[in-house]
Formats: sequence, structure tokens, C-alpha cells
Amino acid sequence: MKNYKILIGLFFILTAFTFTSCENEPIDSAIDLDDFNNGSSGPALFKADFSGATWTATSMQAVKSGNFISISAEKANGEGFSFLVEASTTGTYPANTNLLAYTPAGSEYGYWGTNFNNPTENTGSITITSINATNNTMSGTFSFKGYWSDTSVTTILPVQFTNGVFQNIPYITQVQTGDTFFAKVGGTEFVDVDILSTTISVGSQEFISIGAQNAALNSITVSVKSSLATGTYPITGNATTDVVQAIYDFNDTNYNAATGSVSIISKSATRIKGTFNFVTTGATPFSVTEGAFDVEY
Repeated sequence: MKNYKILIGLFFILTAFTFTSCENEPIDSAIDLDDFNNGSSGPALFKADFSGATWTATSMQAVKSGNFISISAEKANGEGFSFLVEASTTGTYPANTNLLAYTPAGSEYGYWGTNFNNPTENTGSITITSINATNNTMSGTFSFKGYWSDTSVTTILPVQFTNGVFQNIPYITQVQTGDTFFAKVGGTEFVDVDILSTTISVGSQEFISIGAQNAALNSITVSVKSSLATGTYPITGNATTDVVQAIYDFNDTNYNAATGSVSIISKSATRIKGTFNFVTTGATPFSVTEGAFDVEY
């Protein structure tokens, strides 16, 4: 999957996630995301079996944006499933090269469908069986083995999620156009071939993340807290306090930003423009300069 490195970059910056749309208003004002009875398509449903019980969501929605589909389903206590799949049509997509995750209530970590010690392991899949453009609903199935996302903890066993079903999930469509990304690594231009921007919630905090990947499958990811206004914010290397963060993935190794800054030049409800520069950790640090982005999220 060509965008896999970008997605993994989001993982290492944010650790856990719940995907949300950048707006709560659907493209068609007649579509009510809180109305789960979608006419002839039937009521919305999201459920899965794990740990000897069936889990059923109380709220759910999906977003179709370019070549990506995101699906989120939650209970009132905050626990839920979040998927980000490189897809625009129906089909079956592997769990290990997309993002499939379950996050327990009150946790900053979750169970991911990727084994970071063995990324090629076949951990399951998600099948999108129907995308109903008339009713703006989406249906499918999934099953995957989830590995605990805090890779520093080795005592938590993986969890098998089976019989996953989502039916008639309301979706909105986002059209992303005119996105740009630029940076130099060690003075050489980083020529991107893919750009991914999304909004991610981590517990009570929300981030806007922008990732770009080049033809060699190296990637740069920049994240900013969504509540930030225009201005310049420092990167100190402290992930627990920094409101802006960045990472450079080179040859399958992730290098976190140790110093640097991100400047937000302009920001609206759907678009963000800014600049950045940073120096990574590592025995031979990478210097990322002249960074700039202008993307819809």
C-alpha cells in the first residue's frame, strides 16, 4: 500500500486515534447523520464479537474523501472502533496495510490490526460490500487480530475481533483539491507523490495531521493541535506537552522531531496552510527545512 508509511507516521506521532470528519455538516443538507433509519436501506448498525461478547455501537459515521474511507463507531463512554482504509470503491482490503483499531474507554492506546514487530503478518481484513450514493450509506464486514498500540508494553496479548458488521452507516463526502506540500531533507527536495491530511481525536484532544510520501516510500508527517490559531509553535521533542509534532520516516525507521517549529499561516474549518522545519532524533539527525503545506482536511 503506497500510503502505508504516512499512516504509520500518524501512529507514531499520535499513538491512538478516533477518526472524525472535519465538519459535522453533510454535503447534502437533507442527510441527517443522527438519523440512523435511512429509508429503504434500513437502520444503521455496527457490531463485532470479542472477548466472549458482542459489542454494538450507539453512534457511527463514515467519511469518503479522495482515495480514503474512514469509519468511526462509538459507545457513550468513548470506547470505539476507528478505520482508515485506502479505498474509494467496494472491495476487500487487508488490515495490516490499512488502519483498523479498537480503543477501550478512557485509554490513549488501543488494539491495532498491525503487528509492528511483523508488519507483513496477515491480521485480517475489511470488506466494503456496498456504497449507496443515493442514500449516502455504506455497509461491509471486518475481522482482525488487534495488537496493543503501546509498543513499549509487551505483556498485553492481542485480541481477535470477529463477525464485524457495519450496515447503512451514514457517510459524507469530502472533496480535497489543490493540496500542496514541500520540504527539503538535508538540503535536497523531498518530492512527494502522495499527500494525506486528516483530523484525528486522541482522547479529548484533536489534531490536524498532514503526511506526504515520496517515490522511495519515505514520508514526512506534521501534526498540529486543531484548537491552535495562527502563529508559530515550537517543537521540543516532548510528545506529552508539544502542541505541534513531526516525524520523518526513512528506510523503515521513524525519526521523531527533537527541535524545530510549525507556523500556522491561515486556518479555516476545512483548510490549513503553514510552514515547518525540524531536526530529528537519531545518531545522524535529519534536518528538514523549508517545509510548507496548504491542504484541505
